[in-house]
Amino acid sequence: MWSLLTQHGRLFVLVLSIHLLLFLVLGVNLHFKPSAEPAARGEQAPVEVVEAVAMDAEAFDRAQQAREQAQEEARRQARERAEAERRREEEALRREEQRRAEAERQRQEEQRRAQAEQERREAERRAQAEQERAEAERRAREQREREQAERRAQEQREREEAERRAEEERQGEEARRQAERREQERQAEEQRTRERMEAEQRRLEQAQAEAEAERQRAARQRELDRQQNEYAAAIRSAVERRWRRPDGHRSGQSAVVFVRQSPGGFIQQVRVEQCTGDAVFCDSVERAVRLAEPLPSPPDPDLFAREIRFTFEPS
Repeated sequence: MWSLLTQHGRLFVLVLSIHLLLFLVLGVNLHFKPSAEPAARGEQAPVEVVEAVAMDAEAFDRAQQAREQAQEEARRQARERAEAERRREEEALRREEQRRAEAERQRQEEQRRAQAEQERREAERRAQAEQERAEAERRAREQREREQAERRAQEQREREEAERRAEEERQGEEARRQAERREQERQAEEQRTRERMEAEQRRLEQAQAEAEAERQRAARQRELDRQQNEYAAAIRSAVERRWRRPDGHRSGQSAVVFVRQSPGGFIQQVRVEQCTGDAVFCDSVERAVRLAEPLPSPPDPDLFAREIRFTFEPS
């Protein structure tokens, strides 16, 4: 606001002067009093007062219009200055961006030149190293070729000398080999004879050992079978001692019982799989098995089985 007043001072003074003039005119009209003589005679007030008020209103409208025009002009000029300032700022930003882009381009160009220079120096260094390596390889190859030629000549001389000595040794070795061959054939025949005799002896001993093992296995199996029968009889006897004959029981009834047990004879499951009697008989058999817990232990730990089946036939 202060900037607008500063830029349009003359216009502001003009508008202010018009307003003051209008206020003075209105004040004079409001305090104006007609003379007493016309009022005493019953005459009307002069018409000029009404005309003066109309003129003041028209002047006020013109002043108001002038003020509004001045304000509109001030706003227009302010918009123009703001637009000009915006364009100047945009131009400054555009020039700054161009400057930065140019600086970035120059930096990238410098970087590319530095990289190209570095690549050139690196290529020269590699070429120099490659040349030195090739020269070193050439000298090493020539040295190897000379050493190989000398080694081949030395090997040829040694081979000829070895062939001469070998021929001499061959002739003497042939005679020794013939004698050794005859001795080896004799020893081999004796060895084969001994091996045949030893093999026959081992075969006889193995047959005797297998026969003895078979005899022991058969005896062990007979003993296990006997103990197994005793074990089953002990379980049936234990169950039969706990069995209580139900009412109406008929002789000749039997049941096939499945038992799952843990070490120590503790029962985990009992199931009557087959039964020739009625349900009461089957239940009595199952109850007798449970009452027989723990079941008798086998005479040999190898006979223990977690799952057993036996036929219960009460005498």
